[in-house]
Amino acid sequence: MRISRPRASSVTWLMCAWLGGLPMAEADVARTTHNLSAAGPGPVKSSRGTEVCVFCHTPHNANPSRALWNQRLPGTTYRLYSSSTLKATLNQPTGSSRLCLSCHDGTVALGLLRVPPAAGAPGLSSLTGRGSLGTDLSDDHPVSFVYDARLALARGELLPPASLPKSLPLDQTQQLQCTTCHDPHDNTLGQFLRMSNRTSAMCTVCHTIGPWASSSHAKSTSAERGCAACHQPHGAAHPTRLLAEAQESRVCLVCHNGRAASRNVEPEFLKLSAHPVYASNWVHDPREDPRTMPRHVTCADCHNPHQASATGSSAPSVSGPLRGASGVNLSGAPVREARYEYEVCLKCHGLRDPATPGIIRQDNTRNVRLEIDPGNASYHPIAAVGRDPALSGLQPGHTASSLIRCSECHDNDEASFGGRRTRGPHGSRFKPILAREYQQGDPVLESPQSAALCYTCHTRSAVVSGVRFPHEVHLRELGGASCAVCHDAHGSRRHKRLINFMLRDQAGRIVVSPNRMGLLEFLPTGDGNGECSLSCHGKDHHHRTYR
Repeated sequence: MRISRPRASSVTWLMCAWLGGLPMAEADVARTTHNLSAAGPGPVKSSRGTEVCVFCHTPHNANPSRALWNQRLPGTTYRLYSSSTLKATLNQPTGSSRLCLSCHDGTVALGLLRVPPAAGAPGLSSLTGRGSLGTDLSDDHPVSFVYDARLALARGELLPPASLPKSLPLDQTQQLQCTTCHDPHDNTLGQFLRMSNRTSAMCTVCHTIGPWASSSHAKSTSAERGCAACHQPHGAAHPTRLLAEAQESRVCLVCHNGRAASRNVEPEFLKLSAHPVYASNWVHDPREDPRTMPRHVTCADCHNPHQASATGSSAPSVSGPLRGASGVNLSGAPVREARYEYEVCLKCHGLRDPATPGIIRQDNTRNVRLEIDPGNASYHPIAAVGRDPALSGLQPGHTASSLIRCSECHDNDEASFGGRRTRGPHGSRFKPILAREYQQGDPVLESPQSAALCYTCHTRSAVVSGVRFPHEVHLRELGGASCAVCHDAHGSRRHKRLINFMLRDQAGRIVVSPNRMGLLEFLPTGDGNGECSLSCHGKDHHHRTYR
């Protein structure tokens, strides 16, 4: 007697019981878009037949047999995810991921089954739209890699696999697969997720990113979306690190333009003086070495989005917005997480002189790290308390032992405490990103406005009246001179009181030069007095004493 081969439909109940444990598995799938039968709820479905499991499984002629797979597996070689922070060894998709891709890479018609349903070939074409990942998987979360304790230790910011809940299973070879995050039989949570990813609950099962829970992004209006506010696990606009925007600055500014975040940063970058975040795209890399990296600036150079918060701190320590950012210390060595605000700034401003035109001084360095060095003859108290304990004429709140931050001078010109304008050196009307006006030319007639930045800390009366030095004759007479003619605001390696004469202004005009004896120097004689030997404003000074 000849025994006929059973059609796929005759074992649907039995197969679902074997695959899902209970016939309920078929009912669960039937309610999802993986039900490609004519009764399916999704937009992609067959024109006939009511069989459900057959579009993935068959009891006979399956390949591979482990999942009784009924789809034809393409011999595709996929382009895989890549980034400088990747430590896993990626393979071409294996296991369940290969099975998923037999539909979701869009190369094979969904209806091209090994064993067709009883109603006949379903006549479905290949998958298109968002459900099709294509053969380029570089913009998708990596799969088919071994996730073990060794990887977690090597990568950092990954939790050991032993901590994974049973609801997010690795496969039998301890590889992370599509089915680690997705259950193809159950779409209760949407996107066939195995657990809710509300507030990044699923992402943080594997990824540990420092004090994320206390960060502003974890507590903000975007907290509901969590990681998804910046990252996309599939089809990311910028593949490396799966970022959601094609332009680097837009990753942050899509929220920080006043639409979602409380402060609107975007207009600050359009001001006369600003950090040029639009000038480069995807140059920044988390593993970059500040000593050799191409010159650039982006939001992530100063802010760690996984750690930044609104908490304050005392100078010179980093405040919450800079928490977790990398930097360069006073020795010129990179530090993974900056302890002091100036270390974040020195990453760009402390390793070499800028390439842009600037004032030329007697000791002509514009490397801020060298200028604020506590070993110098004088410096603004950014990295250490100043050298002059008798310093007076300061505004209330400032003393000779005060420390200040870079951002007290370099700040948004429109910022105000409690206001909606964001603080920080994003942009300003005053160069170089100054909180207030500071005219550095020559001649400059002194006024409350021309040296407004200096008068933030120094009282105007003390400066003009010359409590410790006769500034008035220089500022108001002899054609006027700006503070910058004699003083280098960051510091002076040679002289006390920030003395570092301006030889040429930014336009290249001569300002101070040696006198007829070839001398160009300031010699302090004690208690704020001193003598100059130089030529300035057409007048020759030779040991000219000021008392």
